[in-house]
Amino acid sequence: MHGEVPASRIQKLLASRADVRRYRVHRGLLAALLEDADVVRAGASAAPRVGADYVAPGRAEIYVHPERIGKLEAAFGLVLDAQRGNLVVRVPPASAWPFLASDSQDSDEGHDAPASVVAADLLDAHEDRAKVAAEGILESLLASSVLGRRLDSE
Repeated sequence: MHGEVPASRIQKLLASRADVRRYRVHRGLLAALLEDADVVRAGASAAPRVGADYVAPGRAEIYVHPERIGKLEAAFGLVLDAQRGNLVVRVPPASAWPFLASDSQDSDEGHDAPASVVAADLLDAHEDRAKVAAEGILESLLASSVLGRRLDSE
């Protein structure tokens, strides 16, 4: 269809947006980690908050500024575990951080990545449920963009 960008194409374009690390962390610490001020909730952790129909209990996804990853590893006892890790940490270039940080950056608790970023994170899961949720987010963003342009032109 004209004007639509397939989710798989978007995924390929965004694949290099951050260094991806998988950690193992005690499940009892996940909630506190997701509320940490140095964290931007992403993917499965932010999906319900941006209106996506997707949950992944016992798993978390976050973005962390490159200068804060060491602090987070120490504070929560994160252990690198590419095979069984329950925490996906994306470390973007420092220059990209302002695009992830929202107005709530000064808050004392974590916040969510923008919906478009959450969609890209869900596509990285290579899971059918996550792909459907990502496509739903992208369709919603596209529809609101088209509606906004129509209202602006009236």
